Amino acid sequence: MYCLWYFIFLFDRWAAQVSKQTGLVWPSGDCKPIIATLRTPVELIVDTDATIFRDKDDLDWFEGAYVQIDGMGTVLIMKHDNNPSGLTALYVDASCHVNSAVTLLVQFFGLSPKDVKWQTKA
Repeated sequence: MYCLWYFIFLFDRWAAQVSKQTGLVWPSGDCKPIIATLRTPVELIVDTDATIFRDKDDLDWFEGAYVQIDGMGTVLIMKHDNNPSGLTALYVDASCHVNSAVTLLVQFFGLSPKDVKWQTKA
């Protein structure tokens, strides 16, 4: 459990840096992690108009993507290469309502309950 918490802490810390690198602008000025899954960014963005990229931050190289979802706005997808949990995190604008964001992300990406390894609390 500690490993999962640490993973979310690190992803949250570096999401702002990634936003600067990709040119993403969050309406509220920040983003927050909503869901973590074992599915990769490439698996998640199949059949979407997502922009995929590869970059590195203070932690590690990562695979990332971002996509626009109606009713939510931008979703940032990140998976660090050497993440011990192997999880991919999905971020939304910090002003988004958590329960609505979870519902929209699960529907948009076709996630099953088994796919969701972590989700933020409302």
